[in-house]
Amino acid sequence: MRCRRHRPSRAERAFCPDLFVADGSAFEEDGRHADGAALSLVAEFTSVSTKDADWNEKLDVYGRLVPVYLVVDMQDSEITCFHDPSPHGYRARTTVSFGEPLHIPAPFDFTLDTTV
Repeated sequence: MRCRRHRPSRAERAFCPDLFVADGSAFEEDGRHADGAALSLVAEFTSVSTKDADWNEKLDVYGRLVPVYLVVDMQDSEITCFHDPSPHGYRARTTVSFGEPLHIPAPFDFTLDTTV
């Protein structure tokens, strides 16, 4: 799944998230890219080589259209849930250490068990 950047003033950039939840309409178009507006959750698992993009570039793009973005920071043993997207990026975030419960807000509204 690749989502399109929706900023005509910049070059289009596509990402391939580590995990995603999307409406079936995301797969109706032909081609390699899907409409990012069909995504309801995206998760990225950081690595030394991807951490900067996961925390900066992807946060900027997802924060404008994806309701929930999880950054599973493998280097710092934390999970951050960004939610409440806006034209200026996410308005809310919660960070927990591995082993602590993490609430995932609407449209999901459940608690993620991070103990294992």
